[in-house]
Amino acid sequence: MKELILILLLINFALSFLILDLLNRSSYVVFLNVGQGNSVLIYNPKLQILYDTGPQGFKIISSLNKFIPFYDRTIDVVILSHLDKDHYGGTFSILERFNVRLFIVSPIKTEETTYQILLNKIKELNIPLITLKSGDKIETNYEKILILNPEIGKFKTDNQNSVVLKIYKNNKTFLLTGDIDQKVEKYLINKYGELVSSDYLLIPHHGSKYSSSYEFLKITGNIYSIIQVGPNKYGHPHNEVIERLKSLKKKYWRTDLQGELIVQ
Repeated sequence: MKELILILLLINFALSFLILDLLNRSSYVVFLNVGQGNSVLIYNPKLQILYDTGPQGFKIISSLNKFIPFYDRTIDVVILSHLDKDHYGGTFSILERFNVRLFIVSPIKTEETTYQILLNKIKELNIPLITLKSGDKIETNYEKILILNPEIGKFKTDNQNSVVLKIYKNNKTFLLTGDIDQKVEKYLINKYGELVSSDYLLIPHHGSKYSSSYEFLKITGNIYSIIQVGPNKYGHPHNEVIERLKSLKKKYWRTDLQGELIVQ
């Protein structure tokens, strides 16, 4: 019996390694399961981009270990959408585990203590740090990324100034939204129109009712709307958002119930 259990464990390990090896030869996007926070891995064999790092180090590291081989110690770009800890809290552990080549952050200034400690750590490690704003773009051989927000001077709060990305990858489109609210959603629709449309939408602010307006959900998230959420005191995702999705017959994916979502 012990020998059988050992054989089954070895088979399971080998299959897991094979799946990981196959994934790392391809190009894909993973909406990670990091609890009450955001993190999205944009992967290709030449470049790894991480959008937000979740609330805690052990959660983001355990999630990334499923998709990045143990021998790979590099993440090329980390993009922090804004200054809430559930979006950057795992970054300290990322810096311990990986060599990060570039940080991209919102240009909005803050005196928040933990975030300042993080910025000092990045500086201490001599990692380049740049800001992105509406109108900027990133292009690689595998994807094109448009920055739709923040619009400098337009909005006041950290959430409203989240870095919003429109990603073109593998003949699919993705809209990553940070914690923007309905006011920003309306602005994006008025400014960009159909450019806001996407196959996969990262639901803003973990399903808060103050985001994800009916008009916004109507034109985007045409294949799946992903809610990155975990146990929380805020009631996320709010029933109002779920009902809006249902009324529009939109498929949605909850990381707290269904785990990570891999899109190849």
